[in-house]
Amino acid sequence: MKCPRCQHENPAGVKFCGACGTRLEVLCPACQAANPPTNRFCHECGQVLTVAVEPVQAAEPTRPLGGPQAAFRAPAEAERRQLTVMFCDLVGSTALSGTLDPEDMREILRAYQEACAEVIHSIEGHIAQYLGDGLLVYFGYPRAHEDDAQRALRAALGIVDAMERLNTRLRRERDGRLAVRVGIHTGLVVVGEIGSGTRHEHLALGETPNLAARLQALAEPDTVVISAATHRLIERWFNCRDLGLHTVKGVAMPLQVYRVLNEREAVPRGFEAASTGLTALVGRGQEVGLLLERWEQVKDGFGQVALLSGEAGIGKSRLLRELRERVANEPHVRWECRCSPYHQESALHPLIELFQRALEFARDDQPEDKLRKIEDGLRRYGLREPDAVSLWAALLSVPLPAASPPLNMTPQRQKQKTLEAVLGLLVALAAHQPVLVIIEDLHWVDPSTLELLNLLVEQAPTVGVFVLLTFRSDFRPPWAPRAHVASLTLNRLTRRQTELMVSRVSGGKTLAAEVVEQIAAKTDGVPLFVEELTKMVLESGLLQEHADRYELIGPLPPLAIPTTLQDSLMARLDRLATVKNVAQLGATLGRSFSYELLRAVSSVDEAALQRALGRLVEAELLYKRGAPPEATYIFKHALIQESAYQSMLLSRRRQLHQRIATVLTERFPETLETQPEVLAHHYTEAGLAAPAVEYWRRAGERAIQRSANLEAIAHLTRGLEVLKTLPDSPERATQELVLDATLGMPLWATKGSAAPEVERL
Repeated sequence: MKCPRCQHENPAGVKFCGACGTRLEVLCPACQAANPPTNRFCHECGQVLTVAVEPVQAAEPTRPLGGPQAAFRAPAEAERRQLTVMFCDLVGSTALSGTLDPEDMREILRAYQEACAEVIHSIEGHIAQYLGDGLLVYFGYPRAHEDDAQRALRAALGIVDAMERLNTRLRRERDGRLAVRVGIHTGLVVVGEIGSGTRHEHLALGETPNLAARLQALAEPDTVVISAATHRLIERWFNCRDLGLHTVKGVAMPLQVYRVLNEREAVPRGFEAASTGLTALVGRGQEVGLLLERWEQVKDGFGQVALLSGEAGIGKSRLLRELRERVANEPHVRWECRCSPYHQESALHPLIELFQRALEFARDDQPEDKLRKIEDGLRRYGLREPDAVSLWAALLSVPLPAASPPLNMTPQRQKQKTLEAVLGLLVALAAHQPVLVIIEDLHWVDPSTLELLNLLVEQAPTVGVFVLLTFRSDFRPPWAPRAHVASLTLNRLTRRQTELMVSRVSGGKTLAAEVVEQIAAKTDGVPLFVEELTKMVLESGLLQEHADRYELIGPLPPLAIPTTLQDSLMARLDRLATVKNVAQLGATLGRSFSYELLRAVSSVDEAALQRALGRLVEAELLYKRGAPPEATYIFKHALIQESAYQSMLLSRRRQLHQRIATVLTERFPETLETQPEVLAHHYTEAGLAAPAVEYWRRAGERAIQRSANLEAIAHLTRGLEVLKTLPDSPERATQELVLDATLGMPLWATKGSAAPEVERL
């Protein structure tokens, strides 16, 4: 069987070409007819294909986890995006199929698929294909999440655990043991619908899926192997073993490979040890001072509550870490937990995890061991109510001995008593020393935890407790202003603070001014963006390190979005899927754009366009100045604009740029005179070099007339670069002479007549 792409000879029934990784059709062992890998029977002779089975359609979720909305639909158009791809394969299925009746084999494979699907769907992964005994799974499509790489690893480890449970069941029914190999890689893909006739699939194309399949082949049975790209995204949350460099077919350079061991014990963000290299806190002196003042009141017995809000990456967790370090040497008890996007419907989940850690529950603890730990903990604080042990055991899912009396309460009464038990423990702790309660990410809080917080905020003034709650700007806290409740909204860093943070990330070494300028312009004062973009530049190979500075090796290209931020930025766009096309069109227009121009180039009717813009403003992706039709819109972050723009295919971008250039020329003629560089930009990005060169020349001449020599040099240089893409001709030579002659004046004015650039002209 030959691969249609590279003509490499492959054995019948394989799923991927051994040379180039192209997905192959399954060959029928009887008639050698080619069949799709998901076929159960050969479409020519009806022979059972034991290397492929029917997909488990019933396992598809009807809605995303944690919300009542309809299932997230795949985008209608193809997109470019970062994706974490998982390839899971069943070990030894060919040998197993040779020992079983095909009907038995089908049932085993269905059980395997169902077990995998249950794990994958529980954390909103997307099964793109059932490839016989293999699964191709996407994390980040059709909907991105901030932690898609982490989700992929949790799913992979969950599948390995599910195989153990499945094997226990199979041993009771028939002989045989199932094992899986899992490979995971993160990278850029183009994802969208492909196929012909009645058969269509939404698939990711590019190197990423092939590398995931290659990594799977390197894994030992019941292990998970990941690439270096994925490892960079998850190393803070998972323990991994470096497996060194491996050479794989179809890839020129050896791959750094890691085996995933387990998930680390939960540590709130910002509280990691100093050895993780966290950047020193910048620009939060006032906020730290306020929290320390409130802490002093708590030590005097007056409980306090602080509500910390702000957008993702603004530094809420980092501020809490600073407070934790400041009070570390003072006597106090600390409760730390966080809400989870996976458990928004799991009652009291953050507190349950907290108490399981506090009581030191181990994975291999027997129920009687856990029960003893609960009893010891309650006894330590004098909590001897008759139902206390039973309530805590029920909360922590610890079964009671058969002889124990049941809790004769309604579910509502049991819940109320449980909340009272938690508060009772807190009061008992506060009677001995101050208590610091930190609960993060309230935007993912479950209703029962929020109910407990209502009671806690209400009673805080009478207890020596400092309650710190963090959440994003779209969460509306239900607590009215009170004297003991302080609200802090964290703002972005100033330009000076941004530069200071860049310096601290670089270890105090000076960066070239143009590097700092681009970092500041793209990050808009969001500390996480500043830190990640600076790290990316330092690791990019664009700079040469010296004793006290970093120097640029060559010209500075536009800085790309760091991989550590791509999932987060795309997740914000995907949450507004129905209006994302408007965000993409606006991003093509620029960081800021007028409603009038957007309306002129948009194919959406005016009412729908205004609704879409309203949603983008409400979600804080855009700022709005004025009211339509005189309104102007500005992307809140340059990286959000870039993420929206980069998510479109190159062909789509060119179409939009051409449409914008045409509309500007026909309906906004003043732009030709006042902003020729805008038209030059859109013609350049549309791939229309001839008009682009003309408008870059006009832009340069206009800048010279205004003595804006640096701008003139940039416009004319850009025009010369675009001119090189045109075929060699007398006309092109003439245009080059004109641009060079025009460029001479601003170069002479800024660099002097002896500069090499001037002498060249």
